[in-house]
Amino acid sequence: SMGAPRSRAPSAGRLPTTAKVAAVGTGMAFAGSALLWARAWEHAVVDHCIGAFALTFCGQVAPARRSPIIGRGIAMRAVTDPREITRLISTSETAAAVLDTVGQFVNRSTFNQIHVSTAFVKLAKVQSTIEQRDKESATMIRLVNELRYFLSKRSLTAQISANIFWAIVSMEKQMPQLMPLVPELMPMIQLVAKDMVAQHISNVMWAFARCKIDVGASESLFETLAERAFLLADAFTSQGIANLFLASGKLHRRGVPVSPFFDILPILSEVAIQRADATTTQAISNTLSGISDLRHEVSTSVFERDLVPILAEMLIKNVPTLNERQLVFDFPEVALALAKLQIHHQPLIKTIAARCQKPDMLRKMNDWGLCALTWSYTDGFPDAEFSEFRKSLRAEIARRGTISEEMILRSQLGPDEWHT
Repeated sequence: SMGAPRSRAPSAGRLPTTAKVAAVGTGMAFAGSALLWARAWEHAVVDHCIGAFALTFCGQVAPARRSPIIGRGIAMRAVTDPREITRLISTSETAAAVLDTVGQFVNRSTFNQIHVSTAFVKLAKVQSTIEQRDKESATMIRLVNELRYFLSKRSLTAQISANIFWAIVSMEKQMPQLMPLVPELMPMIQLVAKDMVAQHISNVMWAFARCKIDVGASESLFETLAERAFLLADAFTSQGIANLFLASGKLHRRGVPVSPFFDILPILSEVAIQRADATTTQAISNTLSGISDLRHEVSTSVFERDLVPILAEMLIKNVPTLNERQLVFDFPEVALALAKLQIHHQPLIKTIAARCQKPDMLRKMNDWGLCALTWSYTDGFPDAEFSEFRKSLRAEIARRGTISEEMILRSQLGPDEWHT
C-alpha cells in the first residue's frame, strides 16, 4: 500500500512523539534532507520540519531525489497560477522532472485535482525514464496520498477519473505498486460514468481490458458506459471504437459483465465504416481481435458482411507505408482474428504471408506472433498455396528450438493470455 487517505495538512508525514524526539536528536546531520527542510520552512509548519527529519533518518520513506537547479526552483516557488503549475508538470520531460516539479507545489493549497491527474498522465507518458528512486521518493508517496484524499472526498471529475485510471494501468509493469489504487478508483468511476464523453469511455474501457487484476467493476457500471456510448456514438474516433471492440471481447472472455456493450457494437460498426480512411493498422487489428473474441456470443454476420471487408481493404492499401514494428505486431493479430472468424479474405491473407515470409522478418517476430501465424496458416488457412509460408514458419520454429506444439495451439488465446 502507498498510504491511506489523510487530511490536506502539508505535513510530509506524522510520527509518534518518540520518533520525533529521536529525529530531533540527529539534528546536526540534516544536510542530506536540505530540500525537505526548505519546503518545510517555506510553509512554516513545524510538524513538516520534524517529518522531514523523520523521513530521512528514521527510514519511513526514501528522501526526495535530485533537487532541481536552484534558479529553476526559485522561479517555480514564485508561481501561484494553478494553470502555470499544470503547464510546468505537463512539460516535464522525465519522471524525475515531473516529481521534482510536483514537489515544489504539492504542499500548497493551490495544488488541486487537475495537478494530480496531470502528474499521473505525464508519468505514464515518460514511464521509460522511471527509476527505482522515483518509485520510492517522498514526493511520489505524497502524490498518491493526494489522490486518495480527493477520492475520499469524491471530488474528481469524469475526465480526471478516466485519465488517472488510464495512466495507472498504463504503468502496471513499471509501477505495479500503484495498482491497489485501481479498486479504490471504481466508486469514483461509477459516480462520474454518466458524465463521460467518448474519449473518456474509450480510455476507461481500454484500461479495463489492459488491467490484469479484478477491479470489482459492476454490470451497472458497464450499463451506464454503454448507454453513454450509444448516445455519443458519432463522437468516437476509429481508435476509440477499436478500443471498445477489443475491450468487449477481452473482458467477456474473462467473465467480466460487459454484455451491455453487445447491442451497441453494430452501431459503432457503422461509425467505424465512416471513419475507415483514418483507421490505423493497430485500430484495425484491435477491432478484428475484438470481433473474433465475441464470435460465440453475438452475431458477427453484420461485421463480417460490412465492416471486415472494408478494414481488410484499408489494411492492404496501407501495407506499403507500414514499418517493421507494425508488421511484426499487428499482422499476427489480424491473421489470427480472420482465422478464428473463418473469414478467407484472400487478398489480405496473401499479403500477410508475402510480407512475413522472408527469413529476416520471421526472425524479428516474437514467439507469440510466430505461433499465431503458424496456427492461422495451418488450421485457419490450410490452402496449398500457403505451403511455402508454412515451411518458412516451421523452419523458424525449429531454429529457435523453444516453441512446442502446445504453445502454437494456445496462441489462439491472444498474446496476454498466452504469456501467462
